[in-house]
Amino acid sequence: MDVSGRHLLFHAAVILLIGLFAGIPYGKAILRKKPESLVHAWRVAHGALILGAALMVALAVVISSLQVSLLAKQALVVSFIVSGYGFAFALTVGPLVGSRGLTAKGPFSAKAVYVGNIIGVLGSLAGSFILLYAAFVSL
Repeated sequence: MDVSGRHLLFHAAVILLIGLFAGIPYGKAILRKKPESLVHAWRVAHGALILGAALMVALAVVISSLQVSLLAKQALVVSFIVSGYGFAFALTVGPLVGSRGLTAKGPFSAKAVYVGNIIGVLGSLAGSFILLYAAFVSL
């Protein structure tokens, strides 16, 4: 595994742990019969972060097989790492402050969750386009 893959794998492990830890408030919300919106928010955080980490692990494995420049690989890695942390922030802070982060309206905490979501989305989109390019070039 090359250096880019190892960096991606390390950050995938961090995101995976955050996602697993999000399962604790998810379980507590269920047991304490919290409102469905809060249970749903923690379910999304738990599931989405674990899934995102799994994607990053898969990319870490295949990145050395891509026939693109080191710069393209680094851009791919940075995009998904930034996305992972953006979503980790938004999906864990959102339920804590009662915000879904879908708009930039409301108190500062809601705006911060929104920015986290935007960072996550933009990172994922950039990474996906770079991955598409790298996969095509590597055919």
